[in-house]
Amino acid sequence: MNKIPILMDCDPGHDDAIAIILALSSEKLNVLGITTACGNQTIEKTTKNAQGICEFLGRRDIPIAKGRNAPLLTPVYTAGIAHGESGLDGPKLPEPKAPLQEESAVVFLAKKLAESTEPVVLVPTGPLTNIATLILCYPQLIPKIDKIVLMGGSVVSGCSGRGASEFNIMVDPYAADIVYTSGIPIVMMGLDVTNFTTIGFDEKEKFRNAGRVGTLVADLTDYFGRGFEMVGWCGVPIHDACTIAYLIDSSLFTMKEMNVRIDLNGEFTMGSTVGDYYGVEGQETNALVGLASDRERFVNLLLEACAGYEKGERSNE
Repeated sequence: MNKIPILMDCDPGHDDAIAIILALSSEKLNVLGITTACGNQTIEKTTKNAQGICEFLGRRDIPIAKGRNAPLLTPVYTAGIAHGESGLDGPKLPEPKAPLQEESAVVFLAKKLAESTEPVVLVPTGPLTNIATLILCYPQLIPKIDKIVLMGGSVVSGCSGRGASEFNIMVDPYAADIVYTSGIPIVMMGLDVTNFTTIGFDEKEKFRNAGRVGTLVADLTDYFGRGFEMVGWCGVPIHDACTIAYLIDSSLFTMKEMNVRIDLNGEFTMGSTVGDYYGVEGQETNALVGLASDRERFVNLLLEACAGYEKGERSNE
């Protein structure tokens, strides 16, 4: 089987951590490396978290490069209220032993794209700062990008805590605008689908019964799920892992082509992703947007991934 080459750009974050777990478990994906973004926490913390997850999984072979320490034009804004002081509060991860890459995230991404003999899928699950910088600095490498499968945005509602926008896009809206106008095919897994792609509070014991990695997933959802449980949700949304699940099995999701633009001017809507759902504006589509998921199959996919680690079936090693 030819594996899909991917580069992950993330800001771990509990759901980013689960996305990494799922990606490194899959026989369908070849993870060429992980870069980190400033988002859920500062760049130092998200980078250490990415290293810690790979260390926990025994994957010191996965190269990790640290990204930019701030958005392109706006101040740093983090999500400690959701992810804690470390960005990954709750379970204790081992101290990383594998060193970071010497080059920056953007240089690392460019090198990996240049080296690849086939187009690579970029999978950003945080603010799009690194990806936008890559596009601006290395436009000659755009043909080496197969598509961008991102977690961000919403064509219905937001959750940034600062208006109507979704967090990842709101943190660096100018970067998002660069990405969405780049001409690169985009698969957008936004809140329209990710808010409903959950691990139920009554399903966490299934993960604890799936071994060491399953227990970590349960512990991650314990912490991340506190706020959702408090406001009456019946499960924990695993936003970022939807990108990886889409690459593994796109039939899990209902998708729709549409034109999506980034609002850069609104007082309360800065960073909103404005989707022309009905195609009435006559503009060319630029994104395949996730609208719904088969939640039960998604949970089973995660469970199988966790069980695979327990059996020593980590095919990317």
